[in-house]
Amino acid sequence: MNRYIAWFLIILFVLGTVLIWRPFADPELIEETDRFREIEPDFTATGMILRIYSEDGALAHRIAADTMTHFSPISLTELTNPVYTVRSRDQKSIWQVIAEQGSFYDDKTLVLERGIEITNLTSNDFLERVETSYLTIDTTEETVETDAPVVIFGQNFTVRGVGLQGNLRTQTLEINEHAQAIYTGISQLND
Repeated sequence: MNRYIAWFLIILFVLGTVLIWRPFADPELIEETDRFREIEPDFTATGMILRIYSEDGALAHRIAADTMTHFSPISLTELTNPVYTVRSRDQKSIWQVIAEQGSFYDDKTLVLERGIEITNLTSNDFLERVETSYLTIDTTEETVETDAPVVIFGQNFTVRGVGLQGNLRTQTLEINEHAQAIYTGISQLND
């Protein structure tokens, strides 16, 4: 009985070695598989600016970054220190979003991470700035969304919460889960 177990283990070992070694595998197929595992970028550029135009030919958005690395097989551009600017119909910059890192997918979706600040560039507006750690921007619809904690700063107020949905064109924001609001300068309003 022990001799049968020994032969079975030897045959199992030989089969395992052949499967791992793959002496019958096509070398071109192995090379092709390895090539898909490591996607090489089409280009890496420094100081590049990507401009997105509306259907009527007006500049609608601008994405600048310290470095942009583009991978066309997966429609991805990786960004270092991206700056995203939204323009109004009269070609004035109205919002600027900065982050430490970003990814631009399918020429439509911008995903930003770490140190994100959304700044309102119009003067004397109620909402001044939003801070968060993760943000998704649909550049076609001009919407923003996050499930991360957010802090909103405005004239005489600060609001903290978790999650945010908004539209940069209509300048509307909605906090998913409100946590705290601090109002300052209330006494000035009563005078």
